[in-house]
Formats: sequence, structure tokens, C-alpha cells
Amino acid sequence: MGEKKCPECKPGAPLWMSTFTDMNQLLLTFFILLLSMASMDQRKIKVALGSLQGSLGVLKEGSQTEYTKDDIMSRMSFVKNVQSMKNKLSENVKTYAQQANLQQNITVSESKKGVAVRIMDSALFEPGSAIIKPEAGPILDKFAAVIAESPFNVVIEGHTDDLPLSTAQYPSNWELSTARAVNVVKYFISKGVDAQKLSAAGYGSFHPVTPNISPESRAKNRRVEINFVSPELAESNKNLFDAEEEAQATQGGR
Repeated sequence: MGEKKCPECKPGAPLWMSTFTDMNQLLLTFFILLLSMASMDQRKIKVALGSLQGSLGVLKEGSQTEYTKDDIMSRMSFVKNVQSMKNKLSENVKTYAQQANLQQNITVSESKKGVAVRIMDSALFEPGSAIIKPEAGPILDKFAAVIAESPFNVVIEGHTDDLPLSTAQYPSNWELSTARAVNVVKYFISKGVDAQKLSAAGYGSFHPVTPNISPESRAKNRRVEINFVSPELAESNKNLFDAEEEAQATQGGR
């Protein structure tokens, strides 16, 4: 009888060996990850957080920072002071509106950005006009004094309803809302408010506080808003603008 021949082996490693090797590599990767996580110390975490904030635009590119206990406590104190100032400002405005019997014309609300004071347009302007009425003087004088004493930066916004407007002076609601905001800013400057604290914006009919479905709702949307921007947010925006100017200057020098 002839000897039995062994079945011919397929070339390459057995199938089970490939699976076994893959499993070993995955286990090795897993244990390396565990080791790296276990060896992270607080200093490295702080540096990583600082680098992350830099990449998000809070710091200049490539900067790093660390937060100590004193930094955190100082930050918490600052936030509390800002909130206290916002509360005090809101109460002062509400008290003034009540004493002057202007609750229907002046409302105030707080947000993360700061404090927003809404003044109905009828208290400041004639319909379709951006010229400040003489009787609006005492109202704006009060807010000029508040702004001058406040640490907040202030954005004056003009808003209209959705009824079309087309005059030689104001071809649309955009021009009217912007002109009203600018004139209020000019009035505050004439009363001694630092111009660097002020800015103006016109939004036409595109930021209503309520749907324009009735004469009453449209009256609420025709307004001037005095927005007291939180010092924290104002400083953050300032840093961003400074970074942009630096970048432009660098590019211009190349």
C-alpha cells in the first residue's frame, strides 16, 4: 500500500492567527490608553485646557494658561459683581418708569448679555420721523446719566414694525430704524456720555418682540432698545477685535 499524502496546506498564515493578532493589537492599544489616562496630572490638564481656549479664540494663537484657585475665586467674584450690577440697573430703571408713570412706554429685561431697556417709539419720535421730540428729553437725560455712571458698554438699537415705509428721507424701515438709533447715540454724546461706550444699530422690522398681527403688537415692535452689554462680554469682544486688527497689521507688513 502507498503512503497517504498530507492535504496540501494553503499559503499564508492560518485564519485563526490573523484574528488572534488583531485581538492582541486591540488589547495593547486599550491598555496603552488606560496607562496614559492614569498618568495625566492636573498640570497637564490645565495646560491642555489653556491650549484649547487659545484655539477657540479666547487667547492669542499658541498661548497657554493655567487656572489657580485664586483665579477661579476672582472669576466667581467678578461674575457675582456683574450680576449685582445688572440687578441694580434693572431695579433703577423699573423704579424710574413707575415714578414717571412710563410703565407702558418703558420695559426692562435681563439676559446673559446684559440688560435691555425697551422704549416705545411714540415716547421719543413722531410717526415716520427720526427727530427726537422735545418732550423725550427728560427720558433720555435720565438714561444718559445712568450710562455715564455705568461700567457697561451700550448698544442702541432701532426697530420698526412691518408696515412698508417709503419717503424721500427714509426709503425703507432700515433707514428709519438706523437713523433713530444714531440720533439717540448723538443725544447721549451731547449730554457728556463717553462716545467709546456707545454704538448704534438699525434692524428695521426683522427683530420683532411679538408677531405683527395687530395695531397693538406693531406698536410694541416700534421701539428703541438701550442694551447695557455685560463688561465680561464687552471685554471678550474687544479682545477679538484687537486680535483681528493685529492680524491685519501683520498681513499688511508682509
